[in-house]
Amino acid sequence: METKLERISQRSKENPEMVFTSIGHFINKEMLKECHEKMDGDKAVGIDGVTKEEYGRKLEENLDKLVERLKKKSYRPQPARRVEIRKENGKTRPLSIYCYEDKLMQEALRWLLEAVFEPHFYDEMMGFRPNRSCHMALKKLNVMMEKCPTNYVLDADIKGFFDHIDHEWAVKFIESRIKDPNITRLVRRMLKAGIMRDFQYEETEEGSGQGSLCEALHSF
Repeated sequence: METKLERISQRSKENPEMVFTSIGHFINKEMLKECHEKMDGDKAVGIDGVTKEEYGRKLEENLDKLVERLKKKSYRPQPARRVEIRKENGKTRPLSIYCYEDKLMQEALRWLLEAVFEPHFYDEMMGFRPNRSCHMALKKLNVMMEKCPTNYVLDADIKGFFDHIDHEWAVKFIESRIKDPNITRLVRRMLKAGIMRDFQYEETEEGSGQGSLCEALHSF
């Protein structure tokens, strides 16, 4: 699977204007199994209470059923469990905790999106990219400040960014390079899956939970 993703990445790099119209089929049993193997088993569970260990006990059967639902276009993500995480300043930030199977699907989608978009990022872009970290960003900033003409440093943050992501614009951006209806359908269903807060279901007409696929999407 890694070789297939590398080929997609290479084609994207060599053809900056290329639009991929058929890559959804790469999300198959093989890819999902690799996602499962690399998934962190210590993460909190979603509303179904299923852990990586439990899902893995009948992995072949579970993946066969998941792939079958994908083929029939009947796969629908479950609502995310919304919890509030306390910040150092006393405020809180919302965190969305997804069901394990939905995490697998999000991870598979992330692999495809990274293969297409990653080759076109500037080297200075650090957020949510593979093999990069906050420490690397600080190191690069330090080099720029010491060796380049610098008049000021601007520290800015978009207030409530994840809470107000426009779903249509997110889809349009993806479709600028990927016009596969299977991918578009998956992204839309993930964005519209809703959340469970205090045992009450809430629709998600805008925004995306932190900890989801779209936490990576915003860097695209």
